[in-house]
Parts: sequence; C-alpha cells; structure tokens
Amino acid sequence: MKKILSLVLILTLTISLAACGNDKEENTSNNSDGKLSGDVVVWSWDVAAKSLEDAAKEFEKQHPDVTVKVEDLGVGQVYDRLLTRLASKTGLPDVITMEGERVATYAAKFPNGFADLTEHVNTEDFLDVKISEVTYNDKVVAFPWDGAPTGLYYRADLFEEAGINPDDIKTWDDFIKEGEKMKELGIKMMPLAASKNPTFFGMLYEQTGSYFFDEKGNPTVNSEKGMKAANTLKKLYDSGVTFDNQDWDGMVSATKEGKIATVPSAVWWAGTLQDEVKDSAGDWRVMKLPVIEEGLDYIAVNGGSNVLVPEDAPNKQAAIEFVKFAMTDIDNQVNAFDKYGLYPSYKATYNEPTFDKELEYFGGQKVWRFFADISEDIPKVNYSENFDEAIDQIRDAQAKMLLKDASVEKTLDDLQEKFKKDFK
Repeated sequence: MKKILSLVLILTLTISLAACGNDKEENTSNNSDGKLSGDVVVWSWDVAAKSLEDAAKEFEKQHPDVTVKVEDLGVGQVYDRLLTRLASKTGLPDVITMEGERVATYAAKFPNGFADLTEHVNTEDFLDVKISEVTYNDKVVAFPWDGAPTGLYYRADLFEEAGINPDDIKTWDDFIKEGEKMKELGIKMMPLAASKNPTFFGMLYEQTGSYFFDEKGNPTVNSEKGMKAANTLKKLYDSGVTFDNQDWDGMVSATKEGKIATVPSAVWWAGTLQDEVKDSAGDWRVMKLPVIEEGLDYIAVNGGSNVLVPEDAPNKQAAIEFVKFAMTDIDNQVNAFDKYGLYPSYKATYNEPTFDKELEYFGGQKVWRFFADISEDIPKVNYSENFDEAIDQIRDAQAKMLLKDASVEKTLDDLQEKFKKDFK
C-alpha cells in the first residue's frame, strides 16, 4: 500500500511540475526559434495608455507572436494594485507607467521589484533630468518617457493693455514690479495655491539648480538656495500679484475668465489651453520663467512619467523589448506627442519637423521648438524615496509662510530638522 501511495504521490508531483512547466512555457518571451511570443500586459492610464496602445499595434507588426494588452486603470488604481502585487510577487503586469517623482519611492520599498534596465537604456539619448528620475542606487529601473520643461505662459493682449513688455521681465522681482501694472486692470499676474499645492515652490527650488533633497537623498530645504527659493515665493505672495486658485479646476477657471495674465507651467499646459481656453486663442505666448537672480537661470520641470518592468513580470523579455521600442522609436514618440501631448525626453525626436510648427493658438509662435531648446538646461532632480511623505510637509510649511506669515528661516530650519529625524 505504501508503495502504491508513493507512486501516486510521485505521479501527482510529476503531473504538477509538467503543468507548471507548460504554464511557464505559455508565458515565456521566446519561441524555440528565439522569437518573442506571448502576452504583454500593460498597466497605464489616460493618454499614456492610448499612446502605448498605438505603439503596441506597431510592435505587434514586427513581432506577430506577441499580443500587447493595455489596461487603462487610472492613476490611483495602478498604484493601489501595484503595492499589493509587488509584495506578493503574484498577479503582476509586464509593464507599468509611473510618475517620475514616485520611481525612487517604489524602487526603495521594493529593491528587487523591478528589472534592471541599465544595459537597455542609453542614458545619453535622454534628458538628464529624466535619467535622474529613473536611476536608483546607480541602477536604471525605468525607461524615461514624457518630460515636462516649464515656461511662463502669458496673455500678450493683456500685457499690451497694461503696458508690459515681456522683454523687461528677467527676474521674479521684475515680474512683481510689472505685476503692479496688471493689478490696475483688476487682474492678477499668476495662480498660486497657497495652502494646497507646493508645485510652484518646487519649481523655484529647481531654478536654483537644487531641490528639496540632494543627489544622496539628504534634505536641503534650509540650504542657501532653498532660502532663496522660499523668499521668492513669499515675496510673490506678499506683493498681491498672485491669485489663490485652490485647485486645478480653479486655475483653469481663472485662466478662462481672464482673472490671471500668466501661468508658470510645463509644456503640457499648452494642450490644456488649446482644449479648455478657446476664447483667448491667438492671445497666448510662452517665454522663459523669470529667474530668482542673475546667474541662477536653470529651467524647472513639472510632471512627466516613466515606464517600468517588474522583475517578476510573466513575460519580462518581451516586455523590455516592447518598452524599448515604444520609448526609442521616433515615429512612436512623435505620435505620442502630436496626438496625446506627451512631450518626449528622447532627444533625437527634437529633430523632427513637428517641433518647428507655428501654432496659431500662440500667434504663430514655435512653442514646441521653444521647449526643445530649453530642455537640456533642466538640472537633475532627486525626488528621493521619501518624496510622497515629504511633499505633504512641504505643503504645510508653504501654508505657514504664506498664510500665517511665519518666518521663512525658522520654518525651513524646523522642516530640515524634522526631515533629518524622519528620513534617516
């Protein structure tokens, strides 16, 4: 009887192993002849998902044994699912879209969670700021995708009415001075969500060539450059030239209604203007952000995403090849930009004719060329693995300085000490 049971167990085990082997073979990246095969499941959202669907159609033409399935889950759902799946190492997709500021957080929390793409990403082909986003512990853990260089969008008609020459605005001090003329028309110069959103505060830090954290992840909020950024923020708010938009919808509404004359934002804001603010078509232009002081003329960044492949992806090799194709094929990148507004960080794309289009909405200005020309002046940014937690505290510090008139120096010194304790 024992012998029979042993034989049954062995037979059962053999069948189970064979079944596992068959499952693995179905998910493998290669056929016996070395060709890529199987399904590649992608988690993404909104226009990023649509762009990857377009890229998938082209990839499948080259690899007919591969089927790319793009799931448009929404931002929150991607992250919620990802946390549980990475922890269990089961049910993972093959490809994930992720916002730039979150890459370090996930790479730190799951040090073996993502494929090492160092040998697949030629770092010289992409903007430096994007390479800094996707690098953690000297390892490239994602393919850079859309970048977000920033400029100052302004209403040329309102500037003319107020008697403001944009060429006279070199610094934020100049901006405040000229803003007094705009206030006489009952119009604020720019939006600033004092208690809700520290994005612009971060942009000011970047304009100094610094950020809230240095390249090693150490907090730098009370550094000399950090103080300059914070003092500039407070000076702008105290001058009365800013409009408290509260949130995104408030900023769009204020822009539509002509309550603000400028918006400091990223390249993607051009798409929002064209989609949402049609009544002032032809009146908008874009220029460089005013600088904090002469000599500190770095370009800021605001937003952008990247693409990762989990280490335990069911079809990792095919996934890597798909992502590489989608991120480095110029036709794909131009399509993502032209059709969906995803500004490429793959520098070779900037040689394409689409970047020399004269946009009627902007009075014929070559807006895309403007952003292409300034993109390489963006400094590297280390969001650090603590960014998600830190940004809430930075927002609170901003509210203290602006709404409660707290001392800039004391607020940032206190924040620096808190970061040192919390983020050891």
